Amino acid sequence: MSINEFSPFIHLIYAQPAFQLPKLPDIQQRIAVVSGLAAAKIRIELPDHPFGHFSGNITYDEHKVLVSGLPTPLPQPIIDRTIHLSHWPAQIRAAMRHHQSHLSLIYTGEDYDPVRQMSALYTVAHALADENLLGIVNEQAWTAHPPADFLLPEKIRSYQTDLPFLIWVGYIKFFLDKQNYWFVTKGHHIFDIPDLATFIGNSQDTAEVMDQFITIFHYLYNKDVTLTAGDTMEIQPSDQILRFTEVTEYPEFLMGPSGTLVVEPITPDQVNPAA
Repeated sequence: MSINEFSPFIHLIYAQPAFQLPKLPDIQQRIAVVSGLAAAKIRIELPDHPFGHFSGNITYDEHKVLVSGLPTPLPQPIIDRTIHLSHWPAQIRAAMRHHQSHLSLIYTGEDYDPVRQMSALYTVAHALADENLLGIVNEQAWTAHPPADFLLPEKIRSYQTDLPFLIWVGYIKFFLDKQNYWFVTKGHHIFDIPDLATFIGNSQDTAEVMDQFITIFHYLYNKDVTLTAGDTMEIQPSDQILRFTEVTEYPEFLMGPSGTLVVEPITPDQVNPAA
């Protein structure tokens, strides 16, 4: 698989400028615990004592992950678009912003299922984590999160059936004024699904809109359905009817790599209005 804008990747950000990778047998064992494979079937091509910029590969099953390290922080525009926009408390975001080095993990394997690709990245992240790991930055989804329990083996295994939307998808607010803003997803393109956007005033509930976005994602991804502008969808059990339209303003913020559909709630009489 070649690397392109749809190849998933994440950045691991560390508190120290010098890398102290686990020993190679330990990396194998950590991946084995998550994947269930024998450690001997996991190939590690990384330097024993990384210094400065380095790169290598970790391969297991059909998965291959390119690992590239730099003893410098991420570029400031990436920090601003991910850590700064994430929804974690200020203290956690401040700690992540002050990282001193990063590892980039890029999926280059042969498994074409995006959920398994992302799970493989998190499996490798688990194998490379240490006490200096401050967070995981998902540049494609405009978000970041602390390690917390997201890298526990049992948690990573659960991602196959219970997608972790809050860390794999960005939910971004683009404010027009203090009360009105566009609420848009980022990162859906990794799953070959258009991003979703809706305009929110002060009377709407953001949590309810996020739930709608997740419901739409499940429908599109699990049913392999294609939605286009003009289509409608009924949300059960609320009987809420949604209409999908094209992005007509602020495309530089709202448009995703696989396109973006604007979601509008409508009434039943608006589904098939009289001619």
